[in-house]
Amino acid sequence: MLSPRQTLPSSVTVDISDQEFSIRWADGHATTFPLDGLRKACPCANCQGHGAKKLPDPSIFDEAPRRRWEEVRAEKAGSVGVRITWDDGHDTGIYSWERLRRTCPCAECRKQHANP
Repeated sequence: MLSPRQTLPSSVTVDISDQEFSIRWADGHATTFPLDGLRKACPCANCQGHGAKKLPDPSIFDEAPRRRWEEVRAEKAGSVGVRITWDDGHDTGIYSWERLRRTCPCAECRKQHANP
């Protein structure tokens, strides 16, 4: 189970030039997602199916990007998470802070999730 500090972001950055979405968490941990992998992992019902709560396979963040994202906006979705608007017009996915932390693709987190 994650502590509240592990799911509380202190900063969020979208870097188009590096094609990355980064979160610095209140506990000091840093998470960086490749934009294309994050788009493929969109949690909305349209992308994942209704009632889908399953976390994406971490290997989705290792795949070669299918495209380059030129305009991506992130806006706070209350205290729950972040809504990302992609330049393909998609904007219905709300990525919860807990989901983002649970899918952190860093080696430390992958090891932790593989050996709960």
